Amino acid sequence: MSISRRSLLAMGLAAGATALGTTARGTTARAGARGRVDVAIVGSGFAGLNAALTLADAGLSVLVLEGAARAGGRSHTAHHFDPRIELGASQVGPMYARVRDTARRLGIELAPGAHINAPYSFVLDGKLIPAKQWAESPLNPLQGAERRVPPHALSAFYVEQRNPLEALDDWLKPGAIQYDMSLAQWLARQGASPAAQAIINQTLGAPGLENIGLLRMLQEAARSRADVRKVSEGSQGDGKDVYERFALASSHVVGGTSRLTDAMAAALGDRVRLQHRVLSIDMDDAGCELRCANGARVLARRVIVAVPFSVLREIAITPSLAGAQGDAVRRMPYGNQSQVWLRVKSPYWEQDGIEASMWTDGPFSLIRQQLEHDGKRELVSVLSFGAKSKLVDALPDAERGRLALEYLARVRPSTAGRLEFIGAHSWAQVPGVRGCSHSLLPARGSAWAESLAKPHRHLHFAGEHTRRLEVGMEAAMESGERAALEVMGVLG
Repeated sequence: MSISRRSLLAMGLAAGATALGTTARGTTARAGARGRVDVAIVGSGFAGLNAALTLADAGLSVLVLEGAARAGGRSHTAHHFDPRIELGASQVGPMYARVRDTARRLGIELAPGAHINAPYSFVLDGKLIPAKQWAESPLNPLQGAERRVPPHALSAFYVEQRNPLEALDDWLKPGAIQYDMSLAQWLARQGASPAAQAIINQTLGAPGLENIGLLRMLQEAARSRADVRKVSEGSQGDGKDVYERFALASSHVVGGTSRLTDAMAAALGDRVRLQHRVLSIDMDDAGCELRCANGARVLARRVIVAVPFSVLREIAITPSLAGAQGDAVRRMPYGNQSQVWLRVKSPYWEQDGIEASMWTDGPFSLIRQQLEHDGKRELVSVLSFGAKSKLVDALPDAERGRLALEYLARVRPSTAGRLEFIGAHSWAQVPGVRGCSHSLLPARGSAWAESLAKPHRHLHFAGEHTRRLEVGMEAAMESGERAALEVMGVLG
């Protein structure tokens, strides 16, 4: 469904509505003349930009306030490292309809395929274990049927494969409250061994199985199940596993995902204001006043907040948020993924004949050797999560690279001299993001899902964390569209 069609359905636009880019530029001029906008949008990720484009296409004046020096949020192609590196959004799923439609409208090319990771080997107690030896290895601490499950796949074994939810909206239904528990409780009910629980905990963005709500994980698993079924149709028996078929059925943005968010921002022209970090939002009967760290003041009839709650909780809102919504903003956990990027100088996996990617119990949890959509194998991401990521983030970038190279050379000698450091990144250290992804607290997921996206006076909410049916980039686009339609319904 195109943006214009959504607008027509929502409010019945008058005849003569112009094209997307022209509408955005025309709205800019009118907003500047009045000194006040219909809608101020806080945040310029997929959610905020999609909301702005939808509203601009409907003829409303909009202003996007972004605290950083670049638009795009967690859509960030690392051109300063290597243009093939995506620090955030990377894969355009086969059913990402909004993302695909926006790329088409803005002339951004998508090409088939998205990178997958090479098969995994495993490192425990400093010793490298090839995949074929895992089940029988004396270092394998798992029990019973678990022993055949690779460490990085244990979460899928105990959560995704046992997901009781079927439909995409099952997690929003009253019956889902029975699953509003911690991941620790769920794993105990499923009979996961203490060793399995410890391994799963190492690869969580936020540490502590007892602090991670199960509902979000079940929602993502239900969405992924639908995608996998779709892309698997007609491809059984082709020699590829389901994950490889899914990756091959997905797409990537030619030139990097930032090209898409950059194009969305460009279509809005000077209605996107960079380095405008919002400090406060004050509301009264007449509308809203936003104050920025650079001294700018913006008046708006309505506001859409499209930043993570980890950032929103730093913005003073008057009247303040209350109830489950206020609780979600104050306490929603955000995990982290600390990234160290390496370039392959020569194929170390050919040197020792062992799977190129690794799960480890060391300072880094996952070492992912990327198989690009064009078949190249030149990049390795070295990732740490949760408590591990905090220890890595305490180091300067160059020291992170040195730590990664030294650790890999120690546990896998074939990597010595065959990898080089490119750069490091941590979303927890980005002021306008402060975390890789959100979680739901146990016993709060149902209440939060019901309330966190509800309008608060003149304030509306968007962002991937306010998802309903989708995940990833598409969830952000979905939320921006929803918030825009809410505003359009009020302002007419």
